[in-house]
Amino acid sequence: MLESLELDTVEPYRDLAYEWAAGTARFAVRADEPSNTRIVDLGAVAPDHDGMVRFRADVRLLRPTSGGSERALVVVPNRGMLGGLPFSLDVPLMMPTAGAPEPGDGFLLDRGWTIAWCGWQWDVVREGGGLGLEAPLATVEPGVMRVEFRPDVDEPTHGLGDSSFLFHFAHYPTVDVADPEATLSVRTAPLGQKETVPRKRWRFVDETHFEIDGGFRAFHWYELVYRSAIAPVVGTGLLAFRDFASSLRDTHNFVFATGRSQSGRFLRQLLFDGLNVDERGNQVFDGVFAHIASARRGEFNCRYGQPALTHPLTPGYGPPYDSAGLLERQRALGGAPKVFFANSSWEYWRGDGALVHQDPHTGTDLPEDPDVRSFHVAGTDHFGKVPIKESLPLANPVHLLDPEPILRALFVQLEQWVCEGVEPSPSQVPRQVDGTAVTRAEALRSFHDVALPDPESLPFTPAIDPDSTTWPLELGDPMVALVSAVDAGGNEVAGIRLPAVAAPVAAYTGWNPRAHREGLPDVLYEFAGSRLPLQTGSPTSDRADYEREVRRVAGELVAARFLIEPDAERTVAEALALYDWAGPIE
Repeated sequence: MLESLELDTVEPYRDLAYEWAAGTARFAVRADEPSNTRIVDLGAVAPDHDGMVRFRADVRLLRPTSGGSERALVVVPNRGMLGGLPFSLDVPLMMPTAGAPEPGDGFLLDRGWTIAWCGWQWDVVREGGGLGLEAPLATVEPGVMRVEFRPDVDEPTHGLGDSSFLFHFAHYPTVDVADPEATLSVRTAPLGQKETVPRKRWRFVDETHFEIDGGFRAFHWYELVYRSAIAPVVGTGLLAFRDFASSLRDTHNFVFATGRSQSGRFLRQLLFDGLNVDERGNQVFDGVFAHIASARRGEFNCRYGQPALTHPLTPGYGPPYDSAGLLERQRALGGAPKVFFANSSWEYWRGDGALVHQDPHTGTDLPEDPDVRSFHVAGTDHFGKVPIKESLPLANPVHLLDPEPILRALFVQLEQWVCEGVEPSPSQVPRQVDGTAVTRAEALRSFHDVALPDPESLPFTPAIDPDSTTWPLELGDPMVALVSAVDAGGNEVAGIRLPAVAAPVAAYTGWNPRAHREGLPDVLYEFAGSRLPLQTGSPTSDRADYEREVRRVAGELVAARFLIEPDAERTVAEALALYDWAGPIE
């Protein structure tokens, strides 16, 4: 339960009827409380004198000073960062946590929502301003764990954690810098053949760093298996998020949760563990919106867990993948929320996006879950409208398609479903029954004279034991990987199509190979899509005709509730800007 909320600062937010509050939430829980028993190693923590296990988290609140809607949205910070205001346009998706976030167009603020953030990740370096968690430590024997990473540039040394040139996280120190049992392997593709590095060629520099003769080479995957003895109770982050949100129910009629990528996977973990019911037996979240989380969870409730992991396969990427399986425990306990899952094309091309709604062994379409809707935003990628991808080592040009107008229309649908009982749109995903779900090899056959990935190096989801605690992780046969079929021009036909995709001047994909490196396979680069020439045909050379077409598409999206009326013009402008940039094609 939330024991206390200590606010260090409370200040006016812009010139709006809102205030920005920053502080610390303190929690106290019993390990034997039925609602807490799913948390791994909670019982291995020495409790305080009153039998309680205590921990604390950084929190932020943006709350109305008057005229609130009595609806709250709790945001899962991604790697300790606030991000922009959820479902606002023209805000950065990631931003430092030192101050209040930019409001953008203030979409939820205009509607009177309270917006809150709660730190949950033990490995966030909080001294750098990140929102994190001070987790209790379990008393356990030293255990085997792994560090896996792939640098984009050569590195002389690497830390014992998932840090990279973009992010820095806490390390799991080795118990023995001379450990003769530690092993290091290297491969040249995400799921390629491993080569063991002789022990004499690498070494621990200190308790938290290691090196290899000649340095770690760019675009190689390294996996170190070693022993550590520092065991934070990673799953207390789930309890912090749950209990902080539960406290908001005392002053709000409805409470929602949202998260992207890692944060969306965190929400899938919360639902999988049945944690949407608090210690009092009350439902916590009425609605959950997870974007680009795919069918994965993560190391959010396990011993020696690394919540920050970006690339490595982990037991949390094992079954259940589908919505019914994910919610099975929650339904048995009660308190299942209404859920929206949205994904870009990248998650499908990674090999796991379709697992949310298909049989993993046959690819057969699964029936619609009564409490869940799934949406594929065609042609978009994991990064979305983030210019950083223009600087990545990619083989094809990138695009900056903006999925945000679609996402906030979907959030409005979720809000109406929860608060007003208005049935949402059916799921919009690739399906075998209508021929819109195909293999990646079939989709790639539609593309010519562009950089393509090596088919044998495409990522996939292998069979993984979700309860495995051993390293290296044993990987079984691949699950069926399906993506959207494409039209003659190369654009995806399944899912929700922005006007720029439905009336295109180019082919927009969720995949993009890494720029070719001699001697290495042409693998997909993570998270980025391609902007390619239309594979057949061309857009109209008359701009007025083209504008009429994109306005027609935008109108259809509004009618289908995939755009809200004020955002239609924005998507039309995006399509026209792409048309003007490309020029009329004769």
